[in-house]
Amino acid sequence: IAGMGGSAIGGDLLTGLASLEGSVPISVCRDYQLPSYVDKHTLVLACSYSGETEETLAAFRQALGQGAKIVVIASGGTLTEEATKNSIPVLPVGFKGEPRTALGYSFLFPTVLLMNLGLISDKTSQFREALEVLDTLLPEVGEECPSFKNPAKSIAQDLLGRLPVVYGAGIFTAVARRWKTQLNENAKVWASFDFLPEANHNAVEGYSLPAHASQLLHVVLLKPDFLYSRTDLQYQITLELLDNASVPYTTVASRGESPLSQILSTVILGDYVSYYLAILQCIDPSPVRSIEHVKLRLADLGEARSTKRR
Repeated sequence: IAGMGGSAIGGDLLTGLASLEGSVPISVCRDYQLPSYVDKHTLVLACSYSGETEETLAAFRQALGQGAKIVVIASGGTLTEEATKNSIPVLPVGFKGEPRTALGYSFLFPTVLLMNLGLISDKTSQFREALEVLDTLLPEVGEECPSFKNPAKSIAQDLLGRLPVVYGAGIFTAVARRWKTQLNENAKVWASFDFLPEANHNAVEGYSLPAHASQLLHVVLLKPDFLYSRTDLQYQITLELLDNASVPYTTVASRGESPLSQILSTVILGDYVSYYLAILQCIDPSPVRSIEHVKLRLADLGEARSTKRR
């Protein structure tokens, strides 16, 4: 799955979902170049909300050159034009908004596609349960629900003025990444993510320094039900170490019975947290001016190099 930012996170979530079964290997490419093993036996999903993401376009063109099987997910742009020209199927994104809000297209489109191809098991029952769980969750995190019983508002208040660090494990590894990127893009704050058990082989050594870290950080631990028993124990040990270091933390338990329910409900909770944190800081969550600056500078520098060669 080739994509960047909000168009790539769906691939990460799908990778986590598929990890619970014996599916074909799935990898996510966030770069200009695809892995060297891509060939005519590889299915490449090129995902770009705008259809103009230069890294994804480069990966798409490489996939074409290497004879890969390709499916495009985009709302239009150059990617759709080139796919149509080369008779490559396009799953159109019929949604207007920020790319990061189109998760239904970057995550659920590929999920259903792989289901229909027989590459992962049928998730129909999981979809049904997920919708029921989300119908229950949304009133609890919505704007009308007051802070004292709204988990999203409560966590946002905990994160205000602090550096968020989000932990996940198993199917929540990608969910932790999603929380981090939503905090970056919506709340415009520094944030990081890590995952267990790996974090307990390095990150825990840094809990004590600098000495004022406990006044700067707030850790959010996302915990799914579908964990290896020893990984479950690592959550408990991590909490003990955070307590010893006086680093504040919040634990978020999963909701729903199925993996898909737990992934989607925890993603949406994080989305609302990032939104409320933006509001607490009197920030409009929608514009991403620094990201747009990067794109404009890349275009300017590319044009300058082209002119110089001529």
